[in-house]
Amino acid sequence: MPVTTPPVGGPLGRSRRRLSGSAYSTWQRCQTEWRITRGLGLGSPTSPSQILGHVLEDGVIRLIMRHAPAGADRAALLAWLSDCADEEARRVREEGVARWEDLPWRREWDTPDWPFTVEDLTLRIMSAVDLLMVDVDRCVEVGGGPYLRAMRAQERVFEVPSPSDGAKPEHPLPERWPAHLDDPAKEGFQGWQAEGSDVNHAEAWEVVRPWVKDPRVGQPQRMFHPEGWAAGELDMVMRWDGSTRLIDLKSGDGGGPYGSALHDQMRFYGWLWEVCFEEKPDALEGWYLDGGKRSVVDPFPDHAQATSELEAVALAMAEGSEGAMALPLSVDATCDRPGCRWCALSTDDGVLALLDDRTDGRSAVPSIAPPFEPLSGIPHRVNVRGNLDGKWGPLPNHFGEPVIGAALTSGRAHVAWDESHRGAPPAIHEVKTGPVLVRGALPGAWRRSARLYADAGTTFHDNDEEAEVTRLGMLRTRANVSALVVSIGRGNGIRLDGRPWSMGTLHVYDGDRIIEVAMFGSTLTDRILDIRPGDHVKFTGAELGWREGMPQLRIDARSTRVEVQPPES
Repeated sequence: MPVTTPPVGGPLGRSRRRLSGSAYSTWQRCQTEWRITRGLGLGSPTSPSQILGHVLEDGVIRLIMRHAPAGADRAALLAWLSDCADEEARRVREEGVARWEDLPWRREWDTPDWPFTVEDLTLRIMSAVDLLMVDVDRCVEVGGGPYLRAMRAQERVFEVPSPSDGAKPEHPLPERWPAHLDDPAKEGFQGWQAEGSDVNHAEAWEVVRPWVKDPRVGQPQRMFHPEGWAAGELDMVMRWDGSTRLIDLKSGDGGGPYGSALHDQMRFYGWLWEVCFEEKPDALEGWYLDGGKRSVVDPFPDHAQATSELEAVALAMAEGSEGAMALPLSVDATCDRPGCRWCALSTDDGVLALLDDRTDGRSAVPSIAPPFEPLSGIPHRVNVRGNLDGKWGPLPNHFGEPVIGAALTSGRAHVAWDESHRGAPPAIHEVKTGPVLVRGALPGAWRRSARLYADAGTTFHDNDEEAEVTRLGMLRTRANVSALVVSIGRGNGIRLDGRPWSMGTLHVYDGDRIIEVAMFGSTLTDRILDIRPGDHVKFTGAELGWREGMPQLRIDARSTRVEVQPPES
């Protein structure tokens, strides 16, 4: 049950404007922070603790998936787990160092190396073991729990079983995953006793094993709201005793500026679980592995009220923008934290502080001269007319997000029309085919062809021959930009069908506005990958595009000219 699939046509992967646990906690902390870091997607240099969170969680999960030695008592089980923890700590260390050294943009601490030692990592993994052993001991005390008999008989107890080394991975969409990519399952547990025997600690380890996010599964393992506007990815679900406990693993100790995020995050997961499975979880917990602290979180007091509040947040997140984002921001502070650096972006000093932080003080903005133009000059709304027909979808856009579309034709001009993001109002398929006047369309391009996008600011009307419009054949689809690189991002992975993908992003600032620049696949040349924050870039012929209501520039390897120079030159 910890995994569901999205509604028909909904994206299986992440979506910037779909409500998630981390997005909700960010919104609760500071709405301006959400708009900058998630809506706009502005990144920051990766810290050692961010790498730790990923690799340590993987190490704990791999240990949980291991099968206990047959017949082990408590002392033997702990000795085996201690050896496993040391082995996993060494692997976590290797993976952490490799990821750290591969980062193009990182924030170093006191040492330039990844600072976590094998000894420290072993202690953190053993903290997870100690927390799990509380349940293992209780399982022995109560005689194995309600599922012991079925497990001894090798029966499938849960619809989505707990991943283990001896079982095949459970893909959310198995028909879309190439079976040859799965490694063969390892040997299963060999220590199940006959019915009526007293449960031992080895069996209790197998019984207690929680559902965990299986690292062998190449597809997202998430819960999706039936209407598609919310999703969440759990770390662990404990369910051996007939109750349901949702658990989030944290690599730290719960301190620091983001320590309070657990409260909002787990409340969101508890709410989403009830939406998806029509039952309340019995407990919400956070396990802090630096010190072995268990933190229990109270759920939302009223599910219906929480639904209304969360839906309002999701709608606010879905609001689009009017062109490239202006800095300083023209909004008041959205949180009550004194000295919030995100709320300070409404001031010149706050913007300069952000630029200096992201560029290591190389925040001078290049001059703009023809053929380059300010980002404020890029068109973001046009009025067009034509004949609407040829509706299609949902089909994946270039980010793999299924959207619906149609065609708009005027004379010999033929332009494809997409949602700027999944579910963007108005629904294109609900618009009558035939002659139509469209106000507030978002102009762009994809693969060197003009394209239009619709969002909440787009409206459809009966044709009006007197209205001022832009001819379809004259749509502006490219821009020439000279700006300062403020952040860089890289992404790669495996698609649902097992094929690899890669993309990169830049955020550039021209002294007045900031915009995201995206690159895909073969466009990621060595020259592009060498760009760093603080560099000055010039893009000639960058394609205009839109992602989930936000404008975006896209680099076409064949038709976009890219010039890069350090600010000193």
